[in-house]
Amino acid sequence: MVKRHTYGWSIHWMKTRRVFLFAVLITVAIGIGVLLLSREPHYQGRSLSSWLQQCWDTPLMETQRLAEAQSAIRGIGAKKALPKLLKLVQSEDDPISMIVMHIGQEFRISDDIGDRFIRWHSAEDFWWLGESGFEVLGTNGAPAAEALGKLLDKPRRLLVIGRCLESIGKPAEPVICQVITSQDAAVRQWAIDHLASVTDDVEVYITRIKPRLHDSSGAVRTTTVDAIGIQTSAPELAVPILIEALKDSAVSANAAGALANFGTNALIAFPILTNLVEYGGPNVASAALKTIIIIDPDQALPILTNCLARGKPGTAVALRALADVAPERALPIILSRLQSPDTETRRIAFRLLCRYPLTPPVESALQAATTDSDQNMADRAKKLLTDKHQKEHPTESQFLDDPSYDGKRLGEWLKMHERQGDYAFSPEATNAIHHIGTNAIPALLSRLVYVEPPFGLPAYEVNMDGVQGFLMIGDQATPALPQLQVLLDGTNQGRVLYAMVSSLGTGTNAIPILTKGLTNQFAQVRGEAAHCLTEGISDRFPERRQEIIRLLTNLLNDPDPDVRLSVKGDLQELHSPTPPTPK
Repeated sequence: MVKRHTYGWSIHWMKTRRVFLFAVLITVAIGIGVLLLSREPHYQGRSLSSWLQQCWDTPLMETQRLAEAQSAIRGIGAKKALPKLLKLVQSEDDPISMIVMHIGQEFRISDDIGDRFIRWHSAEDFWWLGESGFEVLGTNGAPAAEALGKLLDKPRRLLVIGRCLESIGKPAEPVICQVITSQDAAVRQWAIDHLASVTDDVEVYITRIKPRLHDSSGAVRTTTVDAIGIQTSAPELAVPILIEALKDSAVSANAAGALANFGTNALIAFPILTNLVEYGGPNVASAALKTIIIIDPDQALPILTNCLARGKPGTAVALRALADVAPERALPIILSRLQSPDTETRRIAFRLLCRYPLTPPVESALQAATTDSDQNMADRAKKLLTDKHQKEHPTESQFLDDPSYDGKRLGEWLKMHERQGDYAFSPEATNAIHHIGTNAIPALLSRLVYVEPPFGLPAYEVNMDGVQGFLMIGDQATPALPQLQVLLDGTNQGRVLYAMVSSLGTGTNAIPILTKGLTNQFAQVRGEAAHCLTEGISDRFPERRQEIIRLLTNLLNDPDPDVRLSVKGDLQELHSPTPPTPK
């Protein structure tokens, strides 16, 4: 017992000591913070840090608040702001700050967002505060470019310092030129990428980065090849360099792919690329094959055909390229590959076929694909052909026998509701549908069972128009109950649900249909039937509550766990006290 007591006292003493230490640290830190803030430039009574914080915290959509902070930073001016911004991006995490943040988070009184009592920043937070200042100042931050360049060798800071230099733009060009030979490969990659944005002359740019093709880092060489590969305005400079890069196995695939950007200007590389198609590794062979297709599809077509016949890997990309540059030449190959016994081959060909207009040969191939063993392919083919059929035979044309009111057919009135909300009809549509009344029943029944021709795909919106129409005519739907009840015997779950819900407008007359739904073969129908009895009938006709409770009790032993859980909730709702009727 003595040991336990001593241990508890020790814990209490340690906690007290930590609280005391935290208070001392906070006091010291606040004092230092006040001293530093007093030395900062101010604008309209607020420090630069305060305006930077507002700029950093404010979402882009809050344009007025963001513009206020940006204007304040510009008002302070680059001369006064830059020393502070440099200090922010040079920040390091000191031991006291780390202790304050750790203890503050433990006691839940401090964080870096500001939702608690104290807001305390890490060094990384300060970096991004500084970056937001450089972003606002833009080219006016040029005097700080050299100092920023010296921070690029800090791996953790590369992104934020790079952003600062990007904001400075053209004046940062000398700094970026210097760091292109940095000892850090990541910095060299960054410099290659961003030197383009500050170099006006493409020849100068290529000259500056060309030495990096012999860099010790494969990643840097790859970045260099990619950068040269997009300089399409200078093919006479770029193409020979890329051809030379084909010899470097680390970058040959990138170089082969980049030559495609130059089109016929890269024809000189055709023989070398052809050799790579035959003897290169999988990646470079695939890239080279795609490139020769783009450079000269006529000359490359026999090579592609040969590669396809041999089952050479990586041909899919080249076939896609052929479909882009010479679709009429690619189509026979695509149609032929749709007959392949290999599922993946058919899938690739089918995806390419879907990009073609529905000409007779394409439509015929899609018709054949509707019976493909790959269900996704078959379904997609059916959908494409269904869309074509709908354009030629609009859905409205299937219901020309609709009854009318006030010069509009029922179908037009049924469209006058908000599909994304609660399907609420406009007052005019509500009045019109009520007036049509029982005359609407045949048309509404047709909509409940409607499927999209020619493949019988589900037509959810049309089906729901039928459901909502039945609910709108209310008691006038009673003559349709026998036909709705027949639909409950069907094997289409969606149709069964539509029919069951459609009966709700008839009030207690719907109970036999909903009761039948409680024993339906589909678990979702049984659960929905229980829910409809609870909220659709019991709420409106409390005198039937006990009867409904008896019906639902039988489902507590339903084989489906989701149904049992749902019914349990419905019964709890039914057993709860009925809320008093408002006076």
